[in-house]
Amino acid sequence: MIFDVGHKKDKFLEDIYESSMDELDEFFELNWKRNRPNVFLMEDRNTINAFRGGKAPDWLTGWVFGNNVCVLSNKNFEKESSHKYSDKGYKSLIKHELAHSFTKVLVGFGGKPKWLWEGIAIYLSGQLKSKTTPEKLSNFLTFHEAGAMDGVYKESGFAVGFLVEKYGKEKLLSLLKLLREKDTPEQLAKKFREVYGFDLDYKNFQLNK
Repeated sequence: MIFDVGHKKDKFLEDIYESSMDELDEFFELNWKRNRPNVFLMEDRNTINAFRGGKAPDWLTGWVFGNNVCVLSNKNFEKESSHKYSDKGYKSLIKHELAHSFTKVLVGFGGKPKWLWEGIAIYLSGQLKSKTTPEKLSNFLTFHEAGAMDGVYKESGFAVGFLVEKYGKEKLLSLLKLLREKDTPEQLAKKFREVYGFDLDYKNFQLNK
């Protein structure tokens, strides 16, 4: 498969990139100055499908590729996806994917546990502001494997937001540094308890308290 890749000068996108990198670097404390992630713009759905090696769902508009980020071009966003476009939403998309890059650098891999992987990106990108807060959290823990997709975006950002806002980012970063790619849900639960001092259980995630 052949792709024609060029360098693009775009102040709007460059400003999004720099502000997102600065804000994420402040959170993760990586001081990421060299070999920073690149952002690859996918022109249309056909390009996305070719790049990924298969048909991608219409809702998919971004993903990580190594430590780099791929996103659907803002110029064709509504035409080539099932989402409405806004400048604010597009900034959140890029920041969401860059948050995955930061997480991947910190833990050495990406994608598992899925709820934590996506929850961090949703929370740090500000995408919770466009979501309705659930009355309670009741299913995010079912999304552990990287292949599980449907529903993971509904609660995971609220779960991570709860942990950060109630217990601070330091505990979350400590947990990430303990994780291993082959951790089972049981091993994750054990490491979670070591860091937080309580069980990884829905009853301990009280959003309204």
